[in-house]
Amino acid sequence: MLAESKGRRVLLSAAGPKMRDVMHDLALPSFRAYAQRWGYHVAGVDLTVDGACADAGAQRAKWVKVRLLREALMTYSLAVWIDADVLVLRTDEDIATHLHPEHFQALALEQVPSEHRINPNTGVWVMRSCPEAVAFLDAVEAAGPQPGPWADQGAVLAALNWDRGDEQYRWARPGTGNQFLAHTSWLPSGWNQPYLEHRVADELYNGNADSYRDRPSVADPHALHFMGMTPVARYRRMADTVISLGPVGV
Repeated sequence: MLAESKGRRVLLSAAGPKMRDVMHDLALPSFRAYAQRWGYHVAGVDLTVDGACADAGAQRAKWVKVRLLREALMTYSLAVWIDADVLVLRTDEDIATHLHPEHFQALALEQVPSEHRINPNTGVWVMRSCPEAVAFLDAVEAAGPQPGPWADQGAVLAALNWDRGDEQYRWARPGTGNQFLAHTSWLPSGWNQPYLEHRVADELYNGNADSYRDRPSVADPHALHFMGMTPVARYRRMADTVISLGPVGV
């Protein structure tokens, strides 16, 4: 599936049965226009299992991200993971320009004022193929899938020595960090902008509608992340967004 020559770059995503239509119908088409402009291969991986919230199937599906990134870095010089519930809305900027030449990865920070929380969000994740990236993924795997809805993301925070706050990640903040954190670049928040509109309780499986009302918002983001929603709600809201905005533009 990832058989490409070393030196090329890949946009990578994956989805199980519950999210497969979202990925193929909505997310991947938005990736392709972007990838064509900037010279990325697009790889959408169909998983055999997924789930909801933090059940066993959902945890396994989220953890596959770590393995797929590791495999991609064996083949490509740069791998950009984008969750299957993300739409890429602009093509005017190569995300790789935000990866410092001496850093091995780039992530965007998620800010949730109502929970006094700031943390890296792995919905959009840039990694350079290098020994430090492999060592970091080793550290993530050593931490193992974390309880709650953050199987992979919680492990990333652990590998960065991030202060994860309480069991629900309230009061999460940078903490003392380590060498991995020192070699992490930060994407502009518009590269992982949470979708904030039409947040209602019966469309959410993670968090609550109030936690989205005071989050920072970027006008005209590069990538819009429909996080924390049920698959049916994601499809509807993402499709509405595609219709309202039209084709991906510059």
